Amino acid sequence: MKLARNLLIVALILSLTVLVACRSSNEASTNNNHNNEPDNLIENENEEEEIEPIEEEVEPTVRYPLTGLGAEEGTDIDYRAFGVMIENSNPARPHSGLYQADIVYEILSEYTITRFLALYHSQKPERIGPLRSARAYYVHLNRGFDAIYAHFGGSPGGVELAGSDYVDNIDGRFYEGRFFSRSTDRVAPHNAYTTYDDLLAGAEQIGYEMNRRPPELYFADELEAEESEAVTRVEINYGSQIDSVQFEYDEERKAYHRFNGGQASIDQETGEPVAPKNVFIIETSHRVIPKGENHVDAGSNRREIDITSGGRGYLIQEGFVQEVEWKNEDGIILPYKDGELVPFLRGQTWINVVPSGNGGMETNVTLLNENE
Repeated sequence: MKLARNLLIVALILSLTVLVACRSSNEASTNNNHNNEPDNLIENENEEEEIEPIEEEVEPTVRYPLTGLGAEEGTDIDYRAFGVMIENSNPARPHSGLYQADIVYEILSEYTITRFLALYHSQKPERIGPLRSARAYYVHLNRGFDAIYAHFGGSPGGVELAGSDYVDNIDGRFYEGRFFSRSTDRVAPHNAYTTYDDLLAGAEQIGYEMNRRPPELYFADELEAEESEAVTRVEINYGSQIDSVQFEYDEERKAYHRFNGGQASIDQETGEPVAPKNVFIIETSHRVIPKGENHVDAGSNRREIDITSGGRGYLIQEGFVQEVEWKNEDGIILPYKDGELVPFLRGQTWINVVPSGNGGMETNVTLLNENE
């Protein structure tokens, strides 16, 4: 009897031990399952998933007429451009403010030396120069943009036309020390400079009307050329190695870096490169006016240059070239193809004019694709 009672007590103790062990095992299993779950599972199961908003590119409502680039909302662009004559002989390099021009015409002035007509509207440089003298064909091109023409003297024909009612002009000869200055790091005549603010002050003092924006050029957002030849380097022969011009394509910027005589065209103050989005090369007739001829600009290797008749051209953009025809529309040289106006891409436009004689563009312009 006593033995039976002892066995019963042992059985009860064993049962309780097994029961406690099973309960502890279940609790541990449950805790392990919770530990294996992501920390934020319970917290996020009732929350909505957050989606990042997609920012849409907003089309500018205001664009500058000579570059097609957008201006800040509310920007006033209803004011006239300035056309500035900038020298390009070797002692005048590097230039100041040239990379900030909207449009640049590069044309022979005398001998093998080119000169620039730089048109400023969207940007307002703190220094522009060196300035140089007028020629009649630059004055005509300036008038196409209704720009105020800034120069430092000129050939007899250039000064006569610039000083007439044909254009509004500011001649540095009469405003030196006020709206024009001479630098001390270069010798005359390669050291005449101005600023955008000085040109504006000069125009306002003379009394020129300013509230007129330039004519708007035709632009596209993307290259529309079909069956175009790839061009990564352009070489233009103006008759001497030091005055030759090169453009090299920068694929990252989608623009063409300019070189003169093998040297990079950079800004004297900032080091910024001259890198136009559009390189537009045209050929047209040039005639050196011989000394002794009954012409107001005879002698000194000055030229008559036809900027009205139209002819062949190359329009080079984003690594490709299109053969086009150039036309003068109301004083502005524009590219056409199959009778249709070809758009520029948004940004700076550089227009090189080369003589049509002695082989014209085929002899004096070399187009290369250095990726081949």
